Amino acid sequence: MARIVGFQTVIQFAIDFTASLIVARLLSPHEIGAFSIALAAVVIAQTLRTAGVNMFLIAAPSLDRGQIRTALGLAMIASFAFAIVIFLAAPLVADFYREPVITQVLRIICITYVLAPYQVLGHGLLTRALRLKTLMVATLAAAAAGAATTVTLALQGWGTLAMAYGSLATAIVATVAIIAGRPPQFVFRPAFQHWRSVSAFTSWVLGGTLLGQFGPRLNELFVGRAMGIAPAAFLDRAEMLPRMLWNYAAPPVLSILSPLVAHEQRNGIDARSTILLRMRLFGCIFSPILIGIGTQSAPILIGLYGWQWQASIAPAPWLCVAAAITGQFVVLNASLNGLGEARALFFLALIEQAARVAMLLLLSWTSIELVAVGTIAVALIYAAAAIRLGTRLGLFSPREVIAGLAPSVAICAVVGAAGIAIDLIRGGGIPSEPIPAVLEAAAILAVTWIAAVFVFQRPVIAALWKVVKH
Repeated sequence: MARIVGFQTVIQFAIDFTASLIVARLLSPHEIGAFSIALAAVVIAQTLRTAGVNMFLIAAPSLDRGQIRTALGLAMIASFAFAIVIFLAAPLVADFYREPVITQVLRIICITYVLAPYQVLGHGLLTRALRLKTLMVATLAAAAAGAATTVTLALQGWGTLAMAYGSLATAIVATVAIIAGRPPQFVFRPAFQHWRSVSAFTSWVLGGTLLGQFGPRLNELFVGRAMGIAPAAFLDRAEMLPRMLWNYAAPPVLSILSPLVAHEQRNGIDARSTILLRMRLFGCIFSPILIGIGTQSAPILIGLYGWQWQASIAPAPWLCVAAAITGQFVVLNASLNGLGEARALFFLALIEQAARVAMLLLLSWTSIELVAVGTIAVALIYAAAAIRLGTRLGLFSPREVIAGLAPSVAICAVVGAAGIAIDLIRGGGIPSEPIPAVLEAAAILAVTWIAAVFVFQRPVIAALWKVVKH
């Protein structure tokens, strides 16, 4: 499983990353910002359109045909209803942000809502069955189609609409591929006879997912309104650095870990015996990468996206630190999903986003750098709440989790110090040749990370070797 997901992650990253580099140079910050704000404005519908059936299909102790048809029916009602509402409300959103193209973007995105129910049904059933090869083919085909569409239209001068039609192409290809590889339990006709039992689970999933999706977009919504579309675009581009990692690191963990934990629970395996080990290994690998990215954010942003994005440099390191803090608990979230603890995850997300709203109310009118600094406070509040939740559920004690995550913190500190030293040695600022500077720093930081892991958490090396070997 790890090899399949790892291969998918690398290829999808290459596709999306290459497309983002090209688009960032073909489109202006204003054009990219308009698309980001359009998506942020409908993030609630983006989340609710699937009615939370994906996690129900993965975590349910047992599934019959009636429950599957009910899950499809609920997803259809939610998705079609939101498509109609967004289509009608698109001009109002465009007027609010004083950007007419948002109307067209939202109405194109509405088409993806019609495809969503069958896509999420097939994805949930394939994930439950751990048929990861089929999902890999569908995901990579969709990513390639979306990237090709976006780049082609951007080259032809379609501006913001190039990204909208790219999203539509991604949805169409993903749906077709998933239906082509559908499992035997897949259905085409909806039903509603089990709506009470299914919705009792999915309502908490929806709430938690909604908060998790809506929270990151709050930065753009508040800043876009208070400072304008261009500052929102600069903040979004800075957020792209941690987002690039989490878009490709967190989903693979969730795709394996959530169904795996659900499978373990159905077979009587205690989650407490593995969760701390998994959290520690994940934290020692991915959080230091974020810290390293943060120390080299200036040459990375300029080298990848061009000199027109200089305003994104100041907030980027702070956003990477915040992501490194919250990233320590990605495994906890995935495990709770697999255990069916949707209600607990909802309240965890609620605490995080309440802290985010309070921060944005205070700082969104100041500067994007101060907003980025504020995300660190939000991340610390989230970390404290996650530790308290895991303790209350009996997954670990506060002392155990702090001791378990200490090696990751130590490794992050070593990598961060090395990254700062590299920046100081080359005189600070932006190197005249940013890409070679990034590659050189990456090599040094990789060696530093290996040395730090060897000192503070040697089992990580053994775990990585086991994945490569098997």
